[in-house]
Amino acid sequence: MRTLLYFFLGLLTLAIASYSAIYFLSPATLVEAGISHERKQAGLELKQITIAKHNIHYLSGGPNNAPVLLMLHGYAANKDNWVRFAAQFSDRYRIIAPDLPGFGDSSRLQNQSYDIASQVERLQAFVDALKLPRFHILGNSMGGMLAATYSLEHSDKVLSLGLLNSAGVREPKPSPRSLAWAEGRNILLLENTEDLDRLFELAFNHPPAMPQIAKDYLTEKALLQRAFNEKVARDLLAKPIELDDKLDQITIPSLIIWGDSDRIIDMSSASIFSQGLKQSTTIIMEDTGHLPMLERPKKTARHYQQFLQTIAGK
Repeated sequence: MRTLLYFFLGLLTLAIASYSAIYFLSPATLVEAGISHERKQAGLELKQITIAKHNIHYLSGGPNNAPVLLMLHGYAANKDNWVRFAAQFSDRYRIIAPDLPGFGDSSRLQNQSYDIASQVERLQAFVDALKLPRFHILGNSMGGMLAATYSLEHSDKVLSLGLLNSAGVREPKPSPRSLAWAEGRNILLLENTEDLDRLFELAFNHPPAMPQIAKDYLTEKALLQRAFNEKVARDLLAKPIELDDKLDQITIPSLIIWGDSDRIIDMSSASIFSQGLKQSTTIIMEDTGHLPMLERPKKTARHYQQFLQTIAGK
């Protein structure tokens, strides 16, 4: 899955570009320019670092001495999933949003495994390389599973845990994605150049419209990355993580946010997290799909900010 941000960027680019620029510049150049603009508006800049054989691209912003928010994207997604959400925090928090190894612009290595345990090791190497103090960690979907597993194994590093439509526990009510997964079909990946609308219908309760110039660019990138995303899915299935019986070992304050119309990980999973985590708050967002920080970035940010303020006051 790719980011809704590209949709907004396509609109933005077409709105601000002159006719001559649209005529002479490639779609990739236009959309990438929009991406850069969005990051700048959010107070974020692109950085790179090499850890564990991987060149990691990440977004960074905010005061260096401020509390750290480490944001982890989901499967087949990237760091820009967080930009509009992060914009609500970058004036008073230090934001770190990486392309996880194997995704986005970070390295993809065929001879490496991208199961959750391996990713936890790489994430710790990333944290060490940046010399991060104790931080708040939050993740969406696969990124939530990674954040929760990291919190289990490195509790000394984490101040709080945020889970947005997180993977990692059973679904009492199977989602369309999990039913297809059980049949050996990965419906999170594009099948062809005409398949983007179907993917957006799956990911969002209100799928975005998209200018064709951005739609073509998005589709091209997703299809180029499909084979490696299939490899990552195999890695995840080969070494699955099941957090159901381990959640009570996570003792830090935790926030669970879920869109009530999630067709990728059913909302029923939220109850498994809330019952297992010792210090948890659950918020169900109405009329929202799998990516609340994209579909409703400001409202999602308000929920998360209230959570941070509550735990700071304890």
